[in-house]
Amino acid sequence: MLIGIISDSHDHREALQKAVAVFNEHQVSYILHGGDIVSPFSAKIFQEVKSAKLIAVFGNNDGEKLFLKGAVEKGGGEIHEYCYKGTLANRRIFMTHTPHYIEEAILSQTYDLVIYGHTHKQDIRREGKTLIINPGESTDWLTGQGHVVILNLDTMEYQIIPL
Repeated sequence: MLIGIISDSHDHREALQKAVAVFNEHQVSYILHGGDIVSPFSAKIFQEVKSAKLIAVFGNNDGEKLFLKGAVEKGGGEIHEYCYKGTLANRRIFMTHTPHYIEEAILSQTYDLVIYGHTHKQDIRREGKTLIINPGESTDWLTGQGHVVILNLDTMEYQIIPL
């Protein structure tokens, strides 16, 4: 099963449209968003991904949380307040926005995949059995280049895709 991983999209419409094109091209089953979608208008763009369900966490810049939650849910997705803990394709996943909460999840070795955002800097590494992914920003505002990650949950192999 392929999933798309994105974070820190910050209402950057052009980058979101590029990300949606990548997710459609790879026919991902899920999009995991590590926070800072920001507005309900941006959340609607994810509805253009034909094959995928959006699972997101709120970030520190997400405004209008009630309407953002409504937009995500109207599109068939879900958004979580501080973290998401779930299982996809028999892989245990922990996702949060800020890096403050990931060390305990990593050290526990309970999760196959830990996703976070907030820093706008890519961080992809393995610690024990856990793959940690911060895809970096999907905008180009701080680093000059947005990215998303495509992850095969069956093999845990990933591709970093520039936007």
